[in-house]
Amino acid sequence: MKNVFIKITLLFITVTMLMIPVMSSGVVKAQEINDLTETQEKQIEKVITENMSKGKIPGLSITIVKDDKTVYQKGFGYSNLDEEKPVTSQSLFELASNSKAFTALAILSLVESGQIGLSDNVTTYIPWLKVKYKGKEIPITIEQVLHQTTGIPASTINMIPVSNEDSALEETVRTLIGIELDSEPGKMFQYATINYDILGLIIEQVTGDTYEYFMEETILKPLELNNTYLFRNEEINNRMTNGYKIGFLKPQRYEAPIYRGNKPAGYIISSGEDMAKWLKIQMGTVSEVDFVKKIVKNTHQADRAVDAVGTEVFYAGGWFLEPNEQVTHDGMNPNYSSYVTFSNKEKIGVAVLGNLNSNQVQNIGVGIKEILQGDVVSSDTEDTNQYIDKLALSIILVLSILMVVVLILILRILIKIYRKQLSFKYNGIKSIVTLTLSLLFMLGLSYFIYLIPSLLLNGYSWETVFVWSPNSVQVALYSLYIIVWLIYIFFILKVHVKKEKVFSYRAL
Repeated sequence: MKNVFIKITLLFITVTMLMIPVMSSGVVKAQEINDLTETQEKQIEKVITENMSKGKIPGLSITIVKDDKTVYQKGFGYSNLDEEKPVTSQSLFELASNSKAFTALAILSLVESGQIGLSDNVTTYIPWLKVKYKGKEIPITIEQVLHQTTGIPASTINMIPVSNEDSALEETVRTLIGIELDSEPGKMFQYATINYDILGLIIEQVTGDTYEYFMEETILKPLELNNTYLFRNEEINNRMTNGYKIGFLKPQRYEAPIYRGNKPAGYIISSGEDMAKWLKIQMGTVSEVDFVKKIVKNTHQADRAVDAVGTEVFYAGGWFLEPNEQVTHDGMNPNYSSYVTFSNKEKIGVAVLGNLNSNQVQNIGVGIKEILQGDVVSSDTEDTNQYIDKLALSIILVLSILMVVVLILILRILIKIYRKQLSFKYNGIKSIVTLTLSLLFMLGLSYFIYLIPSLLLNGYSWETVFVWSPNSVQVALYSLYIIVWLIYIFFILKVHVKKEKVFSYRAL
């Protein structure tokens, strides 16, 4: 037995020694790449660190490619703040709206194989998806969905159900049945993320496969995007960066709701390493089969019949086309951000992935692009969520002071009632009417506060606002409700109590 134990021990040691190169291969793959000039490196890393600090972004993955070569690949910050786990080129992030280009590629592969046509009506494949314009039923085509010229309102993101079920994609698209379009289909560009969920469902209806299976087999595997995923599992979770969002002036871990039905538009998962491959595929600098190159090129063809977005910017297949053959797309999920840009002319591409919803991710990407192109770094967009967070904190502070003041006033009245210095007065029907009307007014005011995002943000709900905005917004709303009702209670007490009469007796 002793010899057997020794042999087993020796075998274990031998196997362990043999496994060291295999285990360390992951480390080799994740090594940083830097073939930039010293000046470029300093300028780029200054842009990264400054904007990362401004945005309080926990972790970033930066990828830069030139022609068919990755010239810069590096992680910054942490994928897990608590454990101080660093970001590497293999760390995984949600791509947010940069998922759309993958779905567009899949749709155009079906067009190339003759299974669908861009001019086909969506109802050819989803018969029940009927929409209206000015009250009348009107068809929308696959091309209009692809180029986001359907007229579907942007606020439909508010309708996407929280679900991880296999039926989530169909459930999401069904929310559009009978919807009133904002514009006539094909007449103007209007970004609505749910357009790409329609494309995802068309893929399922045409192929008979799930969206995820078709994407894996037809897009990801042939393109050897081996670190890009449609689902999470234990292995993927180990490399997945934690998602964060700003709240009370700092990044806070946030587990966003699962929107599987929005996956074709915003929930593909990838790494900086695969973004390098993806950029080379987009620029045509890697050797892929001819039909893939043709399809990729087709995703860069925009609908120029509609008005440009801003300064000569048009929407193609999951990409914004800018002047000088620059192709870009930014993306934001509740707890992740991304920015991808490349030049078909200069063959330079940049991908920035972050684990916080922040405008600074785009600022960093634009800044890197400008440095590489020899331009002056000009992007300095204010971070929306940080601004909202500071505003919410200011509101909370003011309301908290008011709460203290009103509570003191209420407490003073209650003490006087307890000491019998004040008592409730009842004026019969007048008191009942006053109390009823004031209560109805308060209920109406409370409902109006509930409707504020719907009225000011084109149909959004507080539930959606809470998912996408800093945690402080929710606290600010609850504080507003509390102070409103405290003031009401104070008002009721002031109106419905009176001083007790003080009787004095003279000695006879």
